[in-house]
Amino acid sequence: MQQKYKGLLWILCWCLTFTCGVTTAKFLSTDVGNFTLFCMRYICGMLFFLPVFLPKIAMLNKLQSPIWLHAIRALCIGASSLLTYQTYRNLPLAIATSVGFTGPLLASSFGILFLKEKPHRSKILALILGYFGVLFIVQPRFIPLNIYYVFTGLGACILAGTANTLARKLSYKDSAIIIMLTSTLILASVAFIGFFIQGEQIPTHDLMLLVIVGLFGSLSQFAYIKAVSHAEVSFVSPFEYTRLLLAVPIGFFMFAEVINLGQIFGMLLIVIGSLYLSQKISS
Repeated sequence: MQQKYKGLLWILCWCLTFTCGVTTAKFLSTDVGNFTLFCMRYICGMLFFLPVFLPKIAMLNKLQSPIWLHAIRALCIGASSLLTYQTYRNLPLAIATSVGFTGPLLASSFGILFLKEKPHRSKILALILGYFGVLFIVQPRFIPLNIYYVFTGLGACILAGTANTLARKLSYKDSAIIIMLTSTLILASVAFIGFFIQGEQIPTHDLMLLVIVGLFGSLSQFAYIKAVSHAEVSFVSPFEYTRLLLAVPIGFFMFAEVINLGQIFGMLLIVIGSLYLSQKISS
């Protein structure tokens, strides 16, 4: 099998495991806070990757980039995870997934606003389509949707994009395994300390769900790394949008979430605009 098709299979595995993880999080009771969910996610992640990381721990002596840069990237990932879980637990699954596709829109917008990039007409059109898609999804005058959680989803995209940018910068000096090892150790340390300081009592029926969320989160991270190790990001990234094909039926059958035609149209606009921009960013 060609390497790019292996990458395709792994990115589809990522779509499945990521969707399963955020879907499981929606079954948690309101007694479980998002910080506790974050802690269990990274504690389980550390335990999951422990057999892989233990033989590699000596590689930390070969760290070339400043440790503070690794720490900032890790904190961006952690904050993005917190906002992502908050968004998915409070918005319909399909809508939360669509908001999560706005990363390329935000990246291009920031490039125009802060880096003085000169956009082509086609890029401006793609941005307009994408942001109109967000408006069609939110429809604040017609549906009882909490706009606050739309912004937490956008915030998660911004932080994830920042973390990816820092990863590219770090990769000039450090290997992918070292970058992943440092972020996992930092976030697991924060999770362990935070979990015991907070001391939140976890209901018994939620404990297994938290472990499952943690395992799915770790598997999705592993699957994404395997995907980009077999194929270029520009090849696998369009297939990330298959998450929407999972989110709509899961939301309907499991949570009785109904979306209207306007929201479906908005999702299509976001996908079209983001697909175009993601190809431009990666080229």
